[in-house]
Amino acid sequence: MIAPKHAMPPSTPFGLGARVVACSICASLALLAVPAEALAAPPDDGDTEADEIGEIDTEAKAMTAYNDGKDAYDQGDYGEALQLFLEAQSLYPSPVFHYNVGLCHEALGNHEQAIISFSAYLRSYKSAFGTEPEDKVNTENKISRLEQVVENKKAKADADAEAAKNPVFIAPPVVEPEPKRPPGFPLIVTGAVLMGVGVGLVGFGGAYFGTQAAGFSTQIDDIYTNGNPDRVSLAAARAIDTQGSQAQTNQIVMMTLGGALGVTGVALLIVGLSKNKKAKHEKRPEITPTAGPSGAGILIRGRF
Repeated sequence: MIAPKHAMPPSTPFGLGARVVACSICASLALLAVPAEALAAPPDDGDTEADEIGEIDTEAKAMTAYNDGKDAYDQGDYGEALQLFLEAQSLYPSPVFHYNVGLCHEALGNHEQAIISFSAYLRSYKSAFGTEPEDKVNTENKISRLEQVVENKKAKADADAEAAKNPVFIAPPVVEPEPKRPPGFPLIVTGAVLMGVGVGLVGFGGAYFGTQAAGFSTQIDDIYTNGNPDRVSLAAARAIDTQGSQAQTNQIVMMTLGGALGVTGVALLIVGLSKNKKAKHEKRPEITPTAGPSGAGILIRGRF
């Protein structure tokens, strides 16, 4: 809602007219209560008629500004609604305009201005009608809530200002440099791997295929030397002989390949260790005592 129900409901565009009438009646009663000698001389009839026409025109303009402001507020254009309600307020001093202006300030985040407008609404309502508005409690609660928001914002701003005066320095994490590997390290690792693979091929591959070859050789001996006790056919005997030959070939290949890899690995290990030893030797400074006509000293040579 853009206005209190008893003052000027947004859904009832005639609310402003009703309030204008109420304010006009109150103003008339107030004038009647003033002693006659305190009033200025009344103007002539022509001026009075002109004033009445001007007052009606001003009230019509205020009503138009209010309706336009309500439409803008309903559409979420709070800045435009604020300007229109201020215009209506300047044309006709109705308490409801203070309330509507406060709603716009609240929606725009102008909490201090909203507090001022809502407080003005309560004061002007009582001043105009001689009684408290029906929504006094709700309006006072709204003012209290906005005051708490303002205090929280101020406290945060003070804390930020204090933090800016005394910034906390956070040291970056210390990153330990990775230890420098010796120059022969890659060769040593590669050589060790090749040696391991070579030993595996010679040991496992040679033993596996060697065992197969020995088994096939035993079967052939039983067939041709021991009288073929298992009554193996000639075709089967030839197949066993072929399998035995293949197992021997595999054994030789594995042992040869494993030996070659092992030798290569040993060579790489030797080269890598040699590089490491040479690098350590180059880094070791040479200290030589010196003496001459100008005096004695120590000469240090090396790579640092």
